[in-house]
Amino acid sequence: MKEFAGGRFKVVKELGQGAQGLVFLANDTQLERLVAIKVLHSHSVTTADEAKIVSRLQHPNIVALYDTLVHNGHPCLVFEYVKGQTLAQLIGRDGAMGSVAAVEMICGVLEGLAYAHEQGLIHRDIKPHNVMLDEQNRPRLMDFGIAAKRGSKEAGGMIGTAGYMAPEMMQNLPVDAEADVFAVGMTLYQMLTGRTAAEGESVFTILHRIANEPFVPPSSLKDSVDEKLDHLVMVALFKNPQERYHDAQSMLLALREWLGGQNQQEGVESSGNSTLDFLLRRMRHTADFPALSQAVTAINKINEGDAERLQVLSEVILQDFSLTNKLLRIVNSVSYGHFGGTISTISRAIVILGFDTIRNLAITLLLFEHMHNKSQAVALRDAVLSAFFGGILSRELGKKSGARDVEEGLICGMFTALGKLLTVYYFHEENVEINKRVQAGGNEESVSVQVLGLGFRDLGIGVAQSWNFPERITASMRSLPEGSIRSPQNQTERLRLFANLGAGLVPLVYMPKAAAEHALIEMEKKIRPVYAWTARDLGDLLKDSASAYLGYLSILGVDTRDSDFANKLRQLTGVLTENPNAPLVADTIDHAQIMTRQFDIKSEISLLDESLIPPAETLAAGVQDITNALVTSFKLNDVLQMILETMYRGMGFEHVLIATRDPKKNKIVGRFGFGAEIGEIIPLFQIDLDKAVDVFQVAMERNADIFIEDINIESIRSRIPSWYRTVLASQTFIIFPLVLEKRTIGLLYADKGKSGSLKIAGKELNLLKTLRNQALLAIRQKQMGL
Repeated sequence: MKEFAGGRFKVVKELGQGAQGLVFLANDTQLERLVAIKVLHSHSVTTADEAKIVSRLQHPNIVALYDTLVHNGHPCLVFEYVKGQTLAQLIGRDGAMGSVAAVEMICGVLEGLAYAHEQGLIHRDIKPHNVMLDEQNRPRLMDFGIAAKRGSKEAGGMIGTAGYMAPEMMQNLPVDAEADVFAVGMTLYQMLTGRTAAEGESVFTILHRIANEPFVPPSSLKDSVDEKLDHLVMVALFKNPQERYHDAQSMLLALREWLGGQNQQEGVESSGNSTLDFLLRRMRHTADFPALSQAVTAINKINEGDAERLQVLSEVILQDFSLTNKLLRIVNSVSYGHFGGTISTISRAIVILGFDTIRNLAITLLLFEHMHNKSQAVALRDAVLSAFFGGILSRELGKKSGARDVEEGLICGMFTALGKLLTVYYFHEENVEINKRVQAGGNEESVSVQVLGLGFRDLGIGVAQSWNFPERITASMRSLPEGSIRSPQNQTERLRLFANLGAGLVPLVYMPKAAAEHALIEMEKKIRPVYAWTARDLGDLLKDSASAYLGYLSILGVDTRDSDFANKLRQLTGVLTENPNAPLVADTIDHAQIMTRQFDIKSEISLLDESLIPPAETLAAGVQDITNALVTSFKLNDVLQMILETMYRGMGFEHVLIATRDPKKNKIVGRFGFGAEIGEIIPLFQIDLDKAVDVFQVAMERNADIFIEDINIESIRSRIPSWYRTVLASQTFIIFPLVLEKRTIGLLYADKGKSGSLKIAGKELNLLKTLRNQALLAIRQKQMGL
């Protein structure tokens, strides 16, 4: 009979074999009890400190660790023996479990895990095989044999089981409680569906899918899984650990709340915080909203110095092709015509109009575009259009008051309706109920509190805060106090006043003429202590704003012919008669507003897909834009940024960057650029100038423009430096050296991923060389102090 510890533990039988070693059932002859002894591989040694911590884990949902020992050079762990079956055995026999039963069971696992996390320990190998179900069917988390301390900054390594291993473990990043959360999420997914979230014919395939491919929600495999539970599971499975539940306790609370809501009508009795939390989670799993949320948050986080702000904001905007082109249409429209000239690059637009103006326009257009193209199309379209119009009114009221920096009023005015917009899309059934109660005479804000657990305004503010909007904007989304308006004392109070006044004018669009005139008179009384605006003044502003707004929508290429709200605006401006049987009047306002200060070559196709514009025309427009900048007082980095952006957009390059000489290193090193993961590429882009062996060095030494069509052809392969193949996967690229007075000062680089995909016509090549010459001219002018 096999023995351990000098005969103290006598083996009864082998229980099984896992990834870390063999498990035996043994009799503890000293304490007269059955134990489970796990013999680990020698490389899996748990430190003495960790073993002491594990041994102190005394919890009803954790299998206790009694002792540690070494047998024939192998570390061994002595566990409490639990009679029953593993969760893996249960799933293997019965398949998928019911939602409530699965969540109740996983909550037991989370209770034990939360206790371990509180004690400063992470498990690192949670899976169905490591959950024992005792004779009372109580889940018991076992096998803390490879546990580690929480908060360690050391890399976690490839420890655990392939189908349940968090992405950060594969990337050798520090591992904390979020990795356990991921494994619990994978386990719950399997309990709900009967299959793992990432399946494959090999370990490599499984790991690749976990790290790189999106998981399908459980409901796509099992109709019995409701939408709320779907989202709770998927939050645990985010690739980025920072987006998951922070620890087991956080996930446990979310699942307990779901369990508690199974006997209640969804949405009616939920708290405000739970509604907001649920909304934020649901947003993350909707097709377009993750991109929107990331872009808005990225824009709001930009707070570095001026040069850095220009670079980062340009990068964020240029990642969205549609946003880039629509934003350029807006900044070249008659509304901004007083800036003169054409603006054909985002970089130039930021320099001319200012960071805040472009930032606010970009956020507004992002929200408009993403929200406009969702389901519940009819109701949502008009909700978005009316919200956007509220932003226009807010901005125009700011202009009328003589206030400066009124452009921010556009986003403030629009965002007063953010909570309502989100409800229309994300809480469709609840929105229907709210509309019923409002039509029965209820107050919209009060009714939304009754149905959702918090009002539209608070819901919108909560989301805006999650997007890192500055306080002055979130404050502007709050309703004004009752009674007469007092004079605003600062920018925050002005934004709040104009946003609320704009929102108050929007409903007048739907009112009969007499009712709208009465409402304008009441608004005149309310604002009289601050502004001497008459009801007629406000009516004219409403009408003029409607006219401008219809043109704004045309510039964006928005089809509003079937929109009830847009037709109400047309009636307000006199373009469309209220008689439904009358012939439709040509929408001359829309077309009149399309007139912009864009360069002539694009005027005939300003409403077409910008991708149809030949590269040479975009490059030529950029050259003109940069020429205009060079004859003014300019910052060198701003001009170089415009040059790179023109190349990036005009030719559709995947990466563009500028690299300049570092005298201390005698190298050409990357500085800044555009493209996917450019931030990681720039620090590694370094060309040694001591010799001329590879294509980059030859280009520098000979001042030669070099175009590589395929880095893998026989005659070129050996001339591609190893650092390039490590840093970039692009197979075709072009180099333009920057040489002043026979001295190499840097280069412009641009590429595409697929070999042979980079085609450059003669005219385009000449324009690219012109851009290179403009970079040299800008550098020379600054060297001369001009």
